[in-house]
Parts: sequence; C-alpha cells; structure tokens
Amino acid sequence: MTKKVINRKVNVLVIDDDVDVCKFLKRILTKRDYAVECCTDSIQASEIVKKQQFQIIILDIVMPKKDGIEVLKDIRKLDKSVCVIMLSAYPTVERAFDSIREKVFEFITKPFESKDFFEVLTRAEKEYGLITNLYQLTINQISSRLSALRKEKKISLRQLANMAGISPSLVYQIEHAETAPSLATLSKLTSALQSEMSYFFEDL
Repeated sequence: MTKKVINRKVNVLVIDDDVDVCKFLKRILTKRDYAVECCTDSIQASEIVKKQQFQIIILDIVMPKKDGIEVLKDIRKLDKSVCVIMLSAYPTVERAFDSIREKVFEFITKPFESKDFFEVLTRAEKEYGLITNLYQLTINQISSRLSALRKEKKISLRQLANMAGISPSLVYQIEHAETAPSLATLSKLTSALQSEMSYFFEDL
C-alpha cells in the first residue's frame, strides 16, 4: 500500500471573553492545521455548540454574564462526549472539582507555554481517538478488523500466516498497526479468512 497522507481537521471551539487569548489560540492552532472557531460571549457559546460539531472545546472559567462551569454544564447537555479543556488564570480547588464532575479532560492554568498546551492537545487526541491522518486511520482499522476476524474464526496468528503464505512476523506487524499491508498481502489474508476485502475499508 502506497503511503498517502490525507488530513482531516479537528474542529476546535475556543470560548474565552478575552479577545487577545482567542486571537492567540486561533493563531497557534491554525498553524497546526486545526479548524478553529472563537466565541467571546459565554451566553452565545451553547448556541454555537448546538449548530456545529466540535471535537475539542477550550473553555475559560472566569467570564462575565455566565462563568465557565455553567457554560460547561450547558455543553454537557448538548454533547456528553466532546473533549473539554478548561482554562483559568485564577484556579481554585472548588473549580477543579467542578470541572472533574463535568468530565473535563484537563485543567490548564494561565499563563501557559504553547509547548505545554499542545502536549495536552496531543494527549486529548489520543485519548479521544481523534486521528486526523487518514493513512494511519486506515492502518488502525485494518489492524483491528484483521485481529477480530481471526479471533472470531479461532485461527492462531501462525495458522493464518501459513494459510495466507506469508510470514508470521508480517501478520503480527499488520495486526499491531506497525505496517500497512500491500494489496497483494491483504488479498491473501482476505482469502485465507474467507472474507471480502471491502470488510477492511467499510466506514472509512
């Protein structure tokens, strides 16, 4: 399989009443190829979440009109699974506990370094399965479906390798998403498992 990198952008919503913070986050996130929307009005935040799909929401705690914890509760009514990262220049134990109760991924104290911020985002992407590289997404899907099909048919890894006429180490690498199979190799595996090649690519 020829490696071709295709990126799907992660949609990020920044909710912060500080315009400068919004501009800064939008600039550094856009440079990393995120799709970014900003909202400086905490009252309007839930309306934006209603209308658009976001994978990550970066939410300030201290805001006029409506504080971040209340906004967070509104967001959770609309989307229970979205990744939320909280920001605050004035962290307190009470706010941290409120954030935890509402299943916040991370609590970041302002000011923060860009390096530390992106380390949190990288962890969030892994935790929430936000894979944007379509090539890697394909490898992962082939890996999981090959393993599931082999186990369903109660065939050992070595048995499958013998049936397909390929090395056990290659089957291992494919099942552990360490390498992408060629179409010829995938065809051999598909035939050995009495399946269809389309099975490995459905829903991509």
